[in-house]
Amino acid sequence: MVLLVAVLVATTPACAAESCNKPASRTRIAETLKLASEQRPVNITFRTHADGVKLSQSLKSKYPDDMTIILQQDFEQLNIKDDRFEVLLRFMGNRERLTVPFNAIKAFWDKSELKCSDS
Repeated sequence: MVLLVAVLVATTPACAAESCNKPASRTRIAETLKLASEQRPVNITFRTHADGVKLSQSLKSKYPDDMTIILQQDFEQLNIKDDRFEVLLRFMGNRERLTVPFNAIKAFWDKSELKCSDS
């Protein structure tokens, strides 16, 4: 029983992940986003109601609090700025442009490894 608890604590991602709002985390996010087009999955959970987030009203109503996107193959026009990123994605066959400020990010994974979390 003790071994099982130790394994669970050691593999719990939130224990090792630093805050996404730290400047170093934001820099790492921006650098890693550039690699998303190289068949490398990047998962991002963000607050849909945060200042500066831009997405269609239908997506806002479907995801009123948080939304997770995966950038790997089916995305276009990824534009990374100092304070945000913009991307064109397909949802149910519809193209949607999203703008996500880095300060709206709650969690960020690179190749299934949690890099930061503000849970």
